[in-house]
Amino acid sequence: MKKLSFFMVSLFVSISSVAFAQFSCSGAVPITNGYTASGITTPGTGAGSPEAWVTLAPTCSGGYSTSQPTSTQSHHQVFTTAGDDYVFSYTTGPVAGESVSFEILTHQPYMGLMAFTECNGTELSGCQTGAYSPSTNATLRVTANNLPANQTVYFGVGIWSTPNNLNFDVTNFTVTPSSLGLNETEMKKNSLEVYPNPVQDILNFSNLKGNADVTVFNMQGQKVMEKHIKADETMNVSELISGTYMVNVINNNNKKTFKVLKK
Repeated sequence: MKKLSFFMVSLFVSISSVAFAQFSCSGAVPITNGYTASGITTPGTGAGSPEAWVTLAPTCSGGYSTSQPTSTQSHHQVFTTAGDDYVFSYTTGPVAGESVSFEILTHQPYMGLMAFTECNGTELSGCQTGAYSPSTNATLRVTANNLPANQTVYFGVGIWSTPNNLNFDVTNFTVTPSSLGLNETEMKKNSLEVYPNPVQDILNFSNLKGNADVTVFNMQGQKVMEKHIKADETMNVSELISGTYMVNVINNNNKKTFKVLKK
């Protein structure tokens, strides 16, 4: 029984230390699209909580606060004074242009929220937007738009004054994909392509708009084949010897060249 009690106490201490072992941005909680969480609390300064580990932070405006709907800003004191600080992080995908929105509901007064992109240990910078509320039960929302590819963006929650401990819910986190990425995907889907590659006998063409002129050159720049084709036609290249060729396609006043391997 004593062993079991010791195990349960050890487990509780371990879980507690993990929950509050956030003394730099390296301990930020990683989140993904759709993340929410209720009842996030910290014990307050000096009680083993994240504490005021932030040593430098900007004053950041441009967010939204239900208690200050016309003008709000996250004051630097929200993070640099005695109250607790807590940070979440999200890293964008390989396509530039993502936008994110992070929202909390406060259950303590004097709480602030900031989206930022730079964190050097205990120093926060790269303000995107910030919001603040002097009252409880306020919705705070920050955004970061048109982010670079593979960019880590942080969402910091802090408190300016007593009671110094945090108490809040994360009510919404939304990632909006890059419109550039969507456009590129659509363009690729509708762009002219040749297949298969490598090719044995028949070379196919996709997304031709009307008739096209196809010319095949060897790697010495010599023209070895030429054909005028319709949108649904193919090209028989079985007589070509094995090797690499440049296939030049002129279609709808556009020119595109493909490197094709002949088996």
